[in-house]
Amino acid sequence: MRNRSPCCHRPTGDTVAETMPVNVSCPQLLDADVRARLRAAVESAVRRWRPGFERWQLTVFRSQTGDGWELAISGPRFRKVMALNGPQDDLPGLVTAYVDAVLQS
Repeated sequence: MRNRSPCCHRPTGDTVAETMPVNVSCPQLLDADVRARLRAAVESAVRRWRPGFERWQLTVFRSQTGDGWELAISGPRFRKVMALNGPQDDLPGLVTAYVDAVLQS
C-alpha cells in the first residue's frame, strides 16, 4: 500500500485516488486550498500525458535555502529535483508546468 500522508491525498475509499498513477506529497505546504489545487493540477497533467499505466511520485518541499520551494519528480527511468520560484499560491501552476515539460519529452 502506498504511503498516504493527509497532506495531498484523498481518503483511501476515493476511487479516483486509487486509480491515479501519481503520489503527491507536500508535508510543508500548510494551506489546504493550495494543496487541493496542487493535487488537482497534477492529476490533470498526468492524465493528459500518461493515462494510468505508469507510477509517478511528486514531492513539494521548502527549499533548503529557505527561499522558495523545490519539486522532486520520480517516475519510470526518471528522477529530478527542480527549484520553483514564486509565491505559494502559484505552486499548482508551477508544478503543472514542470510536470507537463517532463512528461512531454
